[in-house]
Amino acid sequence: MTVSGKVVHYDANRGFGFLAPEAGGADIFLHINDIDIDESSLKPGAKVEFDVEETDRGSKAVNVAVTEAAPADDAASARAHRRDNHDHGRDRGDRGDRGDRGRRPRGGHGGGSVDSSSISEEITELLLDSDDDLTAGQIIAIRQRVIDFAVARGWVD
Repeated sequence: MTVSGKVVHYDANRGFGFLAPEAGGADIFLHINDIDIDESSLKPGAKVEFDVEETDRGSKAVNVAVTEAAPADDAASARAHRRDNHDHGRDRGDRGDRGDRGRRPRGGHGGGSVDSSSISEEITELLLDSDDDLTAGQIIAIRQRVIDFAVARGWVD
């Protein structure tokens, strides 16, 4: 059965990424060995159609076809812009003065709302950058637990 969705992330250097089904649910793992298209078209936000194959390691996308290119305002540059605006010149490992342990005020996000799909993409990027040994299943599980945690506390919509 063919599924419609969007590219969440694809790292050509590592040869894998994730697709988000349009109907919702867990992101689907995508590996370079399972595609027969130009990897450069797998940019975040590109619309795709694919089949889902169940393996002993979980679901993976096969027979991927890009149906609509990623928007010109691609997510990678937006992510880089958001990181630049939030890092304030610090190294990622430097948390600065965090006496408040990074918590936001109870009952809100302390500003504009954040939706779970945009934070999901950022969490994926952070996990991919953090450890080359994380598997797709581990990334998906960690990301979902973090998002569930944030939603339960009202930090994201």
